[in-house]
Amino acid sequence: MLYASTRSGGAASPRTGDRRPARARRLLRASLATLLTTGLLGLAAQASGAAPQPAAAEAAAAAGHDPVIMIPGMTGSPANMNPMKSNLQSNGWPANRLFTWTDSSSMTQDLAKAAQQLAAKVDQVRAQTGADKVVLATWSASTLAARYYIKNLDGADKVSQYVGIAGPQHGTANNGCQWYVSCQQFASPNTPFLKALNSPSEVPFNDRIDYLTIRSSADYNATPVDTAKLAGADENYLMSGPMAPSHFTIVSNATALAKMRSFIIAHEND
Repeated sequence: MLYASTRSGGAASPRTGDRRPARARRLLRASLATLLTTGLLGLAAQASGAAPQPAAAEAAAAAGHDPVIMIPGMTGSPANMNPMKSNLQSNGWPANRLFTWTDSSSMTQDLAKAAQQLAAKVDQVRAQTGADKVVLATWSASTLAARYYIKNLDGADKVSQYVGIAGPQHGTANNGCQWYVSCQQFASPNTPFLKALNSPSEVPFNDRIDYLTIRSSADYNATPVDTAKLAGADENYLMSGPMAPSHFTIVSNATALAKMRSFIIAHEND
């Protein structure tokens, strides 16, 4: 069993100072590279009489995206996130900055241990790509492991954005899976794991990290529907109506993916 347009009711911590000087420098370099590429294309076009190639300039700009690590829920496999990966790539994210991953237990055991393995994965992706920070795109139970990593394992220094899709952030009433340790950890709002994770803030280090949650009124796994919200998130996005996706289809839903992309792009310069 896998556990996945409004502003949150909670107030986000004020954002002060220069949050990401290294990131800003990198984005400036990407912008300069884009301008240089566009200028060279224009000169080549003048010389040859051909029209400039905007796709090449867009590709240069896309290199400025932080790498995205996409993580499935309990019992899931990295392949569950392939539709999301394909969607990002078809919208300008370079393939070499997109990663699917899960921990050694497929999010079925202690989520604190999953967070430790996530820490190693983040370090590996940063070393491989040369990026300062990564985006964590999480689904279901992995939403909790990622927040644990941010809060307790120095993830705030290595994560720029957190996307939590259909997460049992405050437990779930659909908890008949407690033969798994992770399910025990989110079986109710008052488990020791969730009480510690959600206190004193549900969005740790939100002066440095941008938070988006996406939930659906048709999700019958992470229930009630508002369990997937985080107080203080930059945005808690609700999908409702007859076309609202299920817990299992939300990570491949075109509307949900468009929201994720637009949020990432809107906050890349924060």
